[in-house]
Amino acid sequence: MRQPPAPSLGERLLCLFFPARCLGCGAVVYPEEFFCGACRANQPEGFCFRRLDLPAGSLPVASPLAYTGGYRRALHQYKFSGYKGDAGRLGRLMVPCAEALGLAFDGVAYVPLSRRGRKKRGYDQSRLLAKAVAKSLGLPLLDVLEKARETKIQHQLGREERAQNVRGAYRATGPVAGRTLLLIDDIVTTGATLTECAGALYRAGARAVGCLCAADAPGPDNERRSPG
Repeated sequence: MRQPPAPSLGERLLCLFFPARCLGCGAVVYPEEFFCGACRANQPEGFCFRRLDLPAGSLPVASPLAYTGGYRRALHQYKFSGYKGDAGRLGRLMVPCAEALGLAFDGVAYVPLSRRGRKKRGYDQSRLLAKAVAKSLGLPLLDVLEKARETKIQHQLGREERAQNVRGAYRATGPVAGRTLLLIDDIVTTGATLTECAGALYRAGARAVGCLCAADAPGPDNERRSPG
C-alpha cells in the first residue's frame, strides 16, 4: 500500500497561520504528518476493511483507522464543530486505502447531505473529503447522488432502525452508467447508508462501486488488514 500523498502548496501555506495538529491528541505537527510520534506509535498496523451485503453481491469498504479514541474526537470536530479545514488531511490519509478495493475507478462520488443539512452545517463533510480524495487520485469529483428526503440522525438509532431510516432516501441524479465509482463517506457504522447509496448507483447503471471512509466504527463485521 502506497504512502499518503504530500500536502499541497496551499495546505502548507495555510499551516503558517493554522498549524497542522495531531489527529490523535491535537499537538502541533508538521504539515505532512497526521499524528505526533506518541500517537503514531500507538496506531495499529494496516487498515480497516469490511464487505457489506448487497442484493446482487457485496460492497467493499476500506478505512485508514477505527473510529475510536483521539481520532474519533478529531472526526467529531471535523463533522460537527466546523473544522472543515481538516478535510484535505483526512482525504490524504484515506487515499492509500483505495488500492485495497481492487477496482480501477472512473470518478469519485460521495454520500450527500440534504439541502437543509448543508445549510445547517455550512458544508457537506463527505463532499469535502471526496474532493480531496479525487484531487489526490487524479479523478473527477462527481455530484451524482442526492438525498431525496430528510432522515433521523443515524447515530441515535439501532441497526434495524438505521436501515429503515435511510431506505429510499438517496437517488442517483447524474450519468453513472458503465462507470466504476469510488463512493466516499466520513464514518461507516452499520453500513446502511453506504449500501443504500451504492444501490442507487447500481440501479442507475454503475458498473461497480467501492467505498472509502475516514473511519470504521468497531464492530463484528470489520477486520484489520496488513498494509502490504
